[in-house]
Amino acid sequence: MRDLASVMWKECAEMVGGQRSLRVFGIAVILMGIAPSLLARHSVLNAVFFILLRIFYVLLATVIVVANTAPDLVLHEKVGRTFDYLLATRLPDWAIYGGKVLVAAAVGYIAALVAVVLQLAFGAVLSGQGWNWLFLGDATGRILALGLTADLSLYVAVVGTFVALRVGEQRSAYLVTVLSIGIWILPFLLGWWKIGTTAVWFAHATELFAIVAIALGVLGTRLFRREMLVLYLQE
Repeated sequence: MRDLASVMWKECAEMVGGQRSLRVFGIAVILMGIAPSLLARHSVLNAVFFILLRIFYVLLATVIVVANTAPDLVLHEKVGRTFDYLLATRLPDWAIYGGKVLVAAAVGYIAALVAVVLQLAFGAVLSGQGWNWLFLGDATGRILALGLTADLSLYVAVVGTFVALRVGEQRSAYLVTVLSIGIWILPFLLGWWKIGTTAVWFAHATELFAIVAIALGVLGTRLFRREMLVLYLQE
């Protein structure tokens, strides 16, 4: 665990020192926090639609931040030629990979929480009716905003880190990472799994997604081999 904590501390320090990741984080959470309240104020659409819209913006903030952060944590080292030094340390493979994944996932989850807080704040200011809990007052809303965002953060972090290890360009890694989320739409489009609307259904879906995300994370640590990566970096 000490090795994992060391890698996470290193990644956090480098991310704070880099302007790009912080800029993407700030822009994403501000836009996803303000936009729903502005739309709600200037539209005549029903309240249910805006509840779903707010949740969608929270999930979108997570995807944008993690899909940029996860590849960036890898690619900035490949470009700066510091990955070679990291691989030359005594740190185990799982700690290097896991540290990058967990930092990216944590940043994405924090982005979701900040977006929720901004939605609450701007909703209170623009409505003039004080603070309200929006979708957080409902069990389904809490599952989606707090549970599904955690699963989504981990999933995108795992995919983004793995893709960046094999793709040498930020935009390509970002696009592949975002497109990987589309895989989850196929079971519904093909009718393999029916979409439910109850809190129980969303709870089960969130639990299943968590299992898949964790399994992918474990698989990623198994596939991360510094011997192969060193050969790849030398090409």
